[in-house]
Amino acid sequence: MTRLQMFSQTHRMVLCGIAVLASAALLACGGPKPIEGSSSLTGAGGGSGTGTGSGYHPTVGASSTKTSTTTNPGTPSDVDGGNCGITTNGLTPQPADLLLVLDRSGSMSYDIGSDVYCTDAKAPANCTTRWSTVTTSLNQVLSSASGDVQWGLKFFTSPGGSTCTVNAGADVKIPATAADITAAISGTSPANQTPTTAAINSAVEYLNGLNDGRSHFILLATDGQPNCDPGTSSTVSATTVAHTAAAIKTAHDSSGINTFVIGIGPSPGNLTSFAQSGGTGDYYPATSPDQLTTALNSITKKVASCVFNLGKYPPDPNNIVIEFNGDPSQRAPQDTTHTNGWDYTSPADTSVQVYGSWCDKITNGTYTSTEVILGCPGQKIP
Repeated sequence: MTRLQMFSQTHRMVLCGIAVLASAALLACGGPKPIEGSSSLTGAGGGSGTGTGSGYHPTVGASSTKTSTTTNPGTPSDVDGGNCGITTNGLTPQPADLLLVLDRSGSMSYDIGSDVYCTDAKAPANCTTRWSTVTTSLNQVLSSASGDVQWGLKFFTSPGGSTCTVNAGADVKIPATAADITAAISGTSPANQTPTTAAINSAVEYLNGLNDGRSHFILLATDGQPNCDPGTSSTVSATTVAHTAAAIKTAHDSSGINTFVIGIGPSPGNLTSFAQSGGTGDYYPATSPDQLTTALNSITKKVASCVFNLGKYPPDPNNIVIEFNGDPSQRAPQDTTHTNGWDYTSPADTSVQVYGSWCDKITNGTYTSTEVILGCPGQKIP
């Protein structure tokens, strides 16, 4: 190597050592390209970020200004491993579609608090049918519900059909008004059997066909266990119950559709397996008009306020933090039982739902902001 070549090589190394302080010069020296749209980057793999930009956590407990960014959901291959660092994004509740899948079996004419017809001599003095209670409660809840939730309605069995018939599509399509839904319920009456499995499968097909960019949920409201397995007129059995639970689980695992469950009346059977399969923990019992209204209100608030779109695929789905009010002491744990914490809404890992007391504090205003902190594989989030 000549003296001129040695001088040139040494001179270039010095320049690159100085230029690393500027992102443009960093690229000239062969450094990694910054990830577009990141709100902040720190540490990890020698990457470079926005310095003191929003969401930066130089030390535990350090103050930071967190701002929201929006990026398109990606895949693990989108992550630039050499430039991966901690990012913090502000989150807003994700708009949702909620399809009410309503039991129209003959027993919905019973009293909501007992298993007798209101025309029966044994009926209580204040007898209120389950069917009329649903109409009244829905009208009350939907009339004051947030516009973040769009409702629809599907009956099972379908009006005008045979004892086990479930038609395709929705009886009242999303988005529907309170008047649309209550009018549809008032326009028919309870009859026939309880083909719950067929109703869930048809509801999932309808929701999957919407393609409206919103989260999709099912609200199953029933007063008994399923029968009428597809193609049969079977009675209630362990098999029919297992088939419904499996259909709900498939909706959750394959389509990202969570199912809430309300058990109307004193003898709905054990519906816990349905709610657990649908990712919502346990069912809501409703043996009075007030209980039913409370359950509907609670579910509507959770759908509207406790589901968040992450904006992109996490660099490491096992290394994220959901934090409230910008306070590191207010971080919900991941809880796959969906009792008290957060979990992904589907295997896609691009949206999360918050459960239990954490969700309650969102809906009652205790938490006024929600952030997600995304770490890289092997990187400790401070």
